[in-house]
Amino acid sequence: MATKRGGEGFWHRLARRLTSSNAELVSEQLAREAELAGCQQIQRARVRERVHLRGTIQAITLSPELDKGGLDVELEDGTGSITLVWMGRRLIPGIEVGRRIDVWGTLTISEGRRVIFNPAYELGP
Repeated sequence: MATKRGGEGFWHRLARRLTSSNAELVSEQLAREAELAGCQQIQRARVRERVHLRGTIQAITLSPELDKGGLDVELEDGTGSITLVWMGRRLIPGIEVGRRIDVWGTLTISEGRRVIFNPAYELGP
């Protein structure tokens, strides 16, 4: 009799690992880590509410507009992605692609994308 862990049996987990892409497995791991830390999932985070998210930095860009210039960071948690914007910043030590980060802030919509402006953050390993 196969033992079950997380609602799945051994053979089901093995089949998933063999048939899933590496990106899918990484996304599942990110989502699991965020859930275990008590964070909200990006896909379930609600606009105009204070959120606590955990994920991995996927991209960093600088906004060239003088009035809105800032550091834009794409955060992915395995369930979705969101943009973090630090207004007036060009560099934040430790913010780099592939780094895990926890963020706190109010989720909003700006130019059709989900954004948190000037979030509080804590860098992970």
